[in-house]
Amino acid sequence: MNSKKVKIKAEYLTKKFELLTTKNTKNKAKSLFGMNGQNSQDFWALRNVSFEIRNGECVGVIGLNGAGKSTLLNIISGQISQTTGKVEINGDVSIIAANAGMQKNLSGRENIRLKALMMGMTNKEIDEKMDEIINFSELGPFIDQPVKTYSSGMKAKLGFSIMVHQNPDIMIVDEALSVGDKTFVDKSRSKMFEFRDEGKTVLLVSHDMRTIKEWCDRVIWLNYGEVKAYGTPEEIIPEYNKFSKEFKKMSKREQKKYKDKNRRAQLDYSVKELETEVFEKRPTMSRKERIEVSEGLKKNKDGHRLSILSKIVVCFSFLAFMWLGLVSLSSASAIESVEHPKVFLTEKMFQEKTSFKKKRAIMDKRETSKGGASVNKSPSKQKQSTKRVTVKSSSVRARPNVKATYIVKTGDSIGSIADDNGVSVAAIQAENPGVDFNVVNPGQKIKLPATTTKKKQKSESANTKKYKNKGTTKSDKQGNKSTYTVKTGDSIGSIADHFGVSVAAIQAENPDVDFSVVNPGQTIKLPK
Repeated sequence: MNSKKVKIKAEYLTKKFELLTTKNTKNKAKSLFGMNGQNSQDFWALRNVSFEIRNGECVGVIGLNGAGKSTLLNIISGQISQTTGKVEINGDVSIIAANAGMQKNLSGRENIRLKALMMGMTNKEIDEKMDEIINFSELGPFIDQPVKTYSSGMKAKLGFSIMVHQNPDIMIVDEALSVGDKTFVDKSRSKMFEFRDEGKTVLLVSHDMRTIKEWCDRVIWLNYGEVKAYGTPEEIIPEYNKFSKEFKKMSKREQKKYKDKNRRAQLDYSVKELETEVFEKRPTMSRKERIEVSEGLKKNKDGHRLSILSKIVVCFSFLAFMWLGLVSLSSASAIESVEHPKVFLTEKMFQEKTSFKKKRAIMDKRETSKGGASVNKSPSKQKQSTKRVTVKSSSVRARPNVKATYIVKTGDSIGSIADDNGVSVAAIQAENPGVDFNVVNPGQKIKLPATTTKKKQKSESANTKKYKNKGTTKSDKQGNKSTYTVKTGDSIGSIADHFGVSVAAIQAENPDVDFSVVNPGQTIKLPK
């Protein structure tokens, strides 16, 4: 009897995948709830797989492509769950494949740290082993280059180097060393033999029978999801080579017929058929054992379907979401809708909430009061404006004998400036001896002679009266527009200022007149 401890034990292991007729979200959702029976078909990737692997054994897994090798290793490593049967794992599992866990945009050094952290190592442990891992990988200066620039062999070297320095109890190698060079393969074999001598377990998937023969103590031959044979390399490899030669000798039509036959067996498989196979292989089972095995096989462990509790939670969440959506479109609160669902559904559904009505009433009231205030505001504004003018006029009277500076505006002339400020042209010329007043430019500063406010006001009154006498003598047919006859010294700017209109308004009223020069006696239409 073998005294070595069992590391991996699989019994009545199966794995079923659901094949959907069309790849869309609707069918996937139905599959989660187990409601896609008519639109799906079950495919049994593994069928009745049973074996034991003990301490210090290196076991090879062989078979044609699609035989279920990678599916079996994924179940052992815990990446997916089995459909029926039991898998007993005694130890930590580490899996290596050519691209397993590699982030292509990170460098080799960064991938070492990332993968080691995922395997439970601390940063201190990683720093201690970093140089050792890099040296074992033989990547040299390429260790700091992105992994996406690596060849398949370089990725395999890096992955294997990381794995062997984790010191795992169970090591799974999924065809990762088949792309490595002979030197590295020999070094890896020596390392794996060290692990085996230390009592660790190794599972090796490969199509290279020479590697399987040199490395492995026992071999599992999988064929379309079934264990076709399990034994020593000396027993299994010759049988597998014989099968491979016979398969290659078949014509394409015969190969297709053979594949279709086995694929059909995988599609038509069922738990009932598994139960029959188990009882046929163990006819000496007692009635109690048969009942236990039968009940155990009926316990479906598929992880892609929701459990009853999960279905209840999902359905409740969906209904709650829909109910809250209806509450948001009604005049009731969530508590009121639950306490009185009948009233909520019959009377308050799609009604405006009371709080919204109050807010709308307040806003309407504000808009109404704002409109009334704006209507009543015009007379008061006019009074305030008149008051400001009065105050300003009184303040002007209190400032006698003030010298000022005047900035020339567009359309000004020396005569209009003198008239506006109640002084003579000669007085302005005397105050500015160095200035040529033949031409005055907008923005030019001119010193004005000292004058009393009374004199200025008297001049302004006379000018205004004069403008009024001349400017209001003629009216157009409509009675709302006046004409003005230009006098000596007038400019378009001075005329606009005295009549309280803009230069642009006068120009708009006289579209055919050139206002760059205005001549005495010229008649100009004034806007209302």
